[in-house]
Amino acid sequence: MQIIQTNRLLLRPISLDDADFIMNLINCQGFIRYIGDRKVRTRDQAIDYLQNMLGNPDITYWAIETKLGQVPVGVVTWVQRDFLPSPDLGYALLPEYEGNGYAFEASEAWLAYQLKTHKSALAICRADNLASIKLLLKLNFVREEIFEKEGHEMHRYSLHS
Repeated sequence: MQIIQTNRLLLRPISLDDADFIMNLINCQGFIRYIGDRKVRTRDQAIDYLQNMLGNPDITYWAIETKLGQVPVGVVTWVQRDFLPSPDLGYALLPEYEGNGYAFEASEAWLAYQLKTHKSALAICRADNLASIKLLLKLNFVREEIFEKEGHEMHRYSLHS
């Protein structure tokens, strides 16, 4: 299995073994507010959710783990959305691991990995998600557009290698 390492983290492809972790992550208040309610409430639903992602060539999810103890703390994603011209970066952390620089560290490594084969990256986030906006700017993304999606004002950012 391919693994990306940073100073404190390991990034690895998500698997069906991550069903419990994913169920916890996608039911966190921040995930539901800023990304959306996936309506996954049971382990079986989490397995179905993961199977759908793993079977979709337009979606890449990798788990973020601490090097020490290999505890899953979040995910980084690379998704080709039908309304975007190129894949977009995504990330989410369990709330107890926010504020430690993990999102930046994982996203920076993830982008370096993805930009080996892609010339650019996009990222979208809700206009009220100030933590994500701050992180995207720190990663050198530039805001390109403001648009509306599902009743929310959204920002689209780009990064060119």
